[in-house]
Amino acid sequence: MNPKIGAFVCLAVAVAVGCILVIGPANILPAGAGAGKYSLTAEFPEVPDSCTLYRVVPAAVTGEQVREIAERFGLSGEPSGRTGEFRLVDTTKNPEEWLSVYTHSGAVAYRIPDRELPAEVTRQSDLPTEAEAEEIALAFLAKTVMQSPDARVVEIAVNQKHEVWAASSGSPETSYDVTLAVRFGRSLDGLPVYGDEFAVILGDGGEVVGLVKTWREVEPDGSVAIKSPEQAYADLLVSKSIRPSDGMAYDRVMVENVSLGYWMEPAGVVQDTVLPVYAFSGTAVRGGAEEPYVGYVSAAEEEFEGET
Repeated sequence: MNPKIGAFVCLAVAVAVGCILVIGPANILPAGAGAGKYSLTAEFPEVPDSCTLYRVVPAAVTGEQVREIAERFGLSGEPSGRTGEFRLVDTTKNPEEWLSVYTHSGAVAYRIPDRELPAEVTRQSDLPTEAEAEEIALAFLAKTVMQSPDARVVEIAVNQKHEVWAASSGSPETSYDVTLAVRFGRSLDGLPVYGDEFAVILGDGGEVVGLVKTWREVEPDGSVAIKSPEQAYADLLVSKSIRPSDGMAYDRVMVENVSLGYWMEPAGVVQDTVLPVYAFSGTAVRGGAEEPYVGYVSAAEEEFEGET
């Protein structure tokens, strides 16, 4: 009998939606070290000379605030402080339920680990339809007072899969959808925000088994000059990007869309300034297999780069 391997596959994707005006074909390809790896089929967008600069309102997280949030989730217990995070584990629940609040960003993460990532999966979860999932998620946000007036649903999709593979097989023998995610996004100054993480995770029977909300409060603070998309693409080619290692793992990258938005750092990272970025998205090839790709490059002129 062939040995089999069970594995979880995370399908979480950061999604943002926005409108942007494009002009003629991007037929001037900047030269650079990555020019052989990258190809550009997108049109460069027409962008303003400047856009609004935002400052992050500092989060002030205390143990008392964590207990108040926990009560809204129906949890009890004492939060324990650790570097950059308060965590509360309600051991009276079966299974346990966890709550984390991050001090740098005010982000909140709620989980039922045994149901979000069960140790054994032997059947397909009974997951709700998209309409049902949205209704369940919105009701849960209202119940826990986690709504945001600027949030809108941008995607409802499978979040976790469990796959069973046979040795030397090129595809899984069995695949189960374990959880479903209802994801939310927002815009600032009419531009999509990248990096925000706001999702309600639904499991078997439509039960809410997780929530994550990294949604920094911001306020306008002047304006920032915008570099051209041509300049930003040249930066991408030389790995001068928000996450320089992203493109290194691929053999080829086809950039099929270029858009302007704002960048938010992950929950555990200190961020003071919210600056504009270009998102270069498309398809990447690694080991002969295609997968979605997105690379982010600062859109701010040089004097503002690195301020986040």
